Amino acid sequence: MPRITRITPQASNPDRVSVFIDGEFCTGIRARTFQAMGLTVGSEITCAQLKENESFFWKKAYGEDAWEKEKVRLNKIKDIIESIDDRLQVKIVGFGADSNKIIKEHAEEKGVPDLDVVLKSNPSEVIMKVEVTGTEVMRGEDYWVRPDKLEYSENHPEQNVWTALHYAKPNELVRFLKHTEGKKYETVTKEIKGADEIYSVFNDGDDEVFDFDSFKEEVKKILDKKD
Repeated sequence: MPRITRITPQASNPDRVSVFIDGEFCTGIRARTFQAMGLTVGSEITCAQLKENESFFWKKAYGEDAWEKEKVRLNKIKDIIESIDDRLQVKIVGFGADSNKIIKEHAEEKGVPDLDVVLKSNPSEVIMKVEVTGTEVMRGEDYWVRPDKLEYSENHPEQNVWTALHYAKPNELVRFLKHTEGKKYETVTKEIKGADEIYSVFNDGDDEVFDFDSFKEEVKKILDKKD
């Protein structure tokens, strides 16, 4: 069985390590996820297996149970948005968003939103795109959003992109977030399932954060323009 024979930090990128298997370079890998794999010099693994573990680390770490909970979040947010006005229809469109199976491929672009909000009278026109995130149990009192979700919104200002956050426990909580175009957001590192993950952090005092009533007003403004 092939074994890891050397692990070295990359001089050009301190956040990555180079991994050698049986004396041959295999791949560069994120240091923050590599540490969570529990692999060391001497660990048995093929180069192909290592590359797959890196590419789909988070999908495997969370597993199918997490994807099932994500599907619950999607449908909760879908129902909440459709409750604002009976003219609205919400379509689940994100890559693998309505599946609880681990899909061993990636979307063409990171951060593509899960939901398209349209008018029933004109379902081909998307008036809003919504990325759904959150956790079953809320950690702390602020809201964590991965930078790639903000980057997607920054790269597509014409799409009216929002992020919806849903937490089931200890009390159900929903927030909506609209990133400010051109603003650079600081990031923090949080340890999730033994690996470091990077987030931008928001709270209720930030201009980007909307409760349901405030979000509802924003949706009504869009609908008024359509009348």
